[in-house]
Formats: sequence, C-alpha cells, structure tokens
Amino acid sequence: MMIKQITLAIIIGVLITLGSCSDNITGPDKTTKNKMYVYSNSGKTFYLIDYKTYEVVKEIRLDVPDTISIDGMALSTNRDYLLFGAQGQFPDPPSGFAIYNIKKEKLENLFFTKLNYGIGYFIATENKLEPGLVYVRFRDYGTYSIDLFEQKVKEFISDEHDFDLDIRIYNSPDGKWTIVKKNWEGDLYGGYTELEFYTEGSGLHDLQFVLNKGNEDSLRVYAWAFSKNDKLFIMYLPGPTRGANACIGSYDLATKQLYRSSLKFPWSLSGYYLGYSTSRNEVYAISSYGRFYVIDAETYSIKDTIDLSVRGEQSPILITPDDNFAFVAYPNSNSIFVIDLNSRKLTKTISVKEPYNMIIPLL
Repeated sequence: MMIKQITLAIIIGVLITLGSCSDNITGPDKTTKNKMYVYSNSGKTFYLIDYKTYEVVKEIRLDVPDTISIDGMALSTNRDYLLFGAQGQFPDPPSGFAIYNIKKEKLENLFFTKLNYGIGYFIATENKLEPGLVYVRFRDYGTYSIDLFEQKVKEFISDEHDFDLDIRIYNSPDGKWTIVKKNWEGDLYGGYTELEFYTEGSGLHDLQFVLNKGNEDSLRVYAWAFSKNDKLFIMYLPGPTRGANACIGSYDLATKQLYRSSLKFPWSLSGYYLGYSTSRNEVYAISSYGRFYVIDAETYSIKDTIDLSVRGEQSPILITPDDNFAFVAYPNSNSIFVIDLNSRKLTKTISVKEPYNMIIPLL
C-alpha cells in the first residue's frame, strides 16, 4: 500500500496543448470515408489509406518537437482518436501520449505524466463510461490506468514485473473481456503463456478465470482469435520444444477445455498471427514465411494457402468490416498485402514505408 501511495504521489501530469498546430502532410491534403491508418510503430509518420480503393491518400507527420519520440498506436474507446506513445528527452524522459483527432484530422494534444519509465505498451480500455482511459504496461515497473482526456493517471493497478515476464493487454471484440497475456519467457524457445480474463470495465480487478494457469496445458501461445459460440482459437507451441511445429486448437470459454487439432504449421521466428471471419467461419493464419492460410473453423482443415512471396516479420491480420478482404503487412518489404477472401487470391500490394500497425476506425 505504501508503494502505491508513494507512486501515485509523484505522477502529477504535465500537459502541453497543441490545439493551434497542424500536422505536416505530404502531398495533397486529401481524405476518404474509408479510413485505414497504417503506422510502423515507431517514428512520427503514419499513413491514411482508403481500404476500398487501396489508395495511399496521404502521409501524415505528427508535428511534435524534435526532442519527443513517438512509438506505438492505438484506437480510443469511441474510435474517434488515434493514441500514440510519446517520450521526452533523456536524461529525464517523461512518459506521455500524442492524441490525434480522426474527425478533424489533426494532432490535438501531447499529454505527459511524470512517470519517467519510457514508452510502455498500451491499449484503450474500451470503457464507454471513461472513453479516454488506457491501460499502460511498463515492463520494469508495472501497470497503470491513465485517462488521456482528463489528463491524469487514474490508478496504479499492479507492480507485477519480472525480467522473464512479458505482459500484454487486449480487449475482446465483443467488449465482454479484458485479457492479460502473460508470457513467462524462459529461454528463447521455452516458457509458457497464461491468459487472464477480466470482466471488461472492471479496471483489471474482476478476474474471472485463467487459461493455461501454471502451464497446466503446456502452451506457449503465439496468438488467438475470438469466434462465435464462445470459442477462442489459439496458435501455440506445445511446451518448451526447440524448433517445434506450431499447432492450432481452441478453448471453449464456457467449459475452459482445450481442443488440440492435428493440424501443424512450420515453426516461425516471429510467431504467428490469427484472424477470424464470422460470416465465413474461417480462421486465417500468417507467419514470417509469407504464407496466408485459410482454415475451416469446424474441421481445422486447410482450405487454401496463399503464397505472398515475402519473408520476414509480419503484422497482425486486419479484416475489413464487410469480411471480404484481409490486410497483412511485412515492414521489411515496405508492403501491405491485400487478400480477397472470396477468390482467396492476392489482389493488391500497397507500398508504404515499414508498415505494421493497421487500424480501421469505422467512423
């Protein structure tokens, strides 16, 4: 309790308001109704792309001082702001956020706390009662909730940290759960993953259950995708096996039982990402080998494999609101690949610099 009180006592926020400034925009100041934002997850430049025509509408540079570093991008609860991590200059670098108004298409604020912890991993909480709230995880210090619209640190949630522990926070698509993914690292190929499920809106205080608790199912989870019927598809390594094939299975979130399919995939240095189409009841998988797999969600059989002819670290899969197209980026190739889920073919390659994080705000 004393640690928490001391920590909260030192985090009075500092605010820099940038309402009068505009962003530097490369090329014509165009826009589109079909907004997709693409960011490399570092640097001050990101892109607005029309996700229907695939046109790179404009390149946007956040107009922040040279002494500020930008890293990471998330979407606000009401899907009307892009949130970027920000960090001041050494030797006293406060942690903060850049807030970009999607409707006005301009940077509105830079908000800094006095948490001199560097840039942390963060997401919006998707709490409708507190639309500016984000969870921030600093690996060596713990987890905080911060209200970016009220410009204050709300709560110090947990001081859990360990050199061998990597924690990430996610929201379920249906708004039911906040999930904390804990990777106990072990060595490079070892370790295991626990998935903690909290009631959404509880501020990470109402833990309902833990999947693979204490490694009871012997899993190192790469990625997951929620489906209909309360099912969670997972791509995983079976235990700490060096160079093992990746496996796909699913948890029944009602019974907490794990189903292991017989389907195997090549081991991937950067792991796998999964996507899911409700209308098609298909699971999609992508790895560093540049193969996009279409998997039947009932039979766990591969329906198709699309070779993107690329290698290297890949991005998560983004599926369009109509379920007709999937986007996946490979930063080292400066390319976003557009896959038609009807024809199951590569239909377009979009060239932008080091794309990784892709968001469709759906305004």
